[in-house]
Amino acid sequence: MLAYAGIAPFVIGILLELSNIQFMGVAGRFLFAAYSACILSFLCGIWWGGALNRGEHPHRILLAILSNLVCLGAWLGLLMFRTPWGLLLLTLGFAFTRWAESRLNPNVPGLYTYFRTRSRVSYIVIGCHLVMLVVVWVRQVP
Repeated sequence: MLAYAGIAPFVIGILLELSNIQFMGVAGRFLFAAYSACILSFLCGIWWGGALNRGEHPHRILLAILSNLVCLGAWLGLLMFRTPWGLLLLTLGFAFTRWAESRLNPNVPGLYTYFRTRSRVSYIVIGCHLVMLVVVWVRQVP
């Protein structure tokens, strides 16, 4: 339930952007980009923690490096939130994270439901990013 509830700020950001309304002085696009960068940073923190705590993991060093690169990309996307390029960078961050995790997921039967839910939520989040990209691009067309 918590994973699905985490989609709400993305939807709220889209609705605020579409209606041109601010929430406590914050525009929908910034709310969307800031939450996106925060969640990507959180996901990268999971990779970082996994790299630190699993010395035997065959991809430990790669996880540590990728976690930092994706996190830096997320924050660059946030800094560029006013442009479609910033939102595209955030979208690519989620797409890459989903792709990478699909290769790292353990085949543990007890975790099947967890990874299925995480996969579904990731695709919904990527869809939200694509919707926001369309909204931003449509608004920039004269």
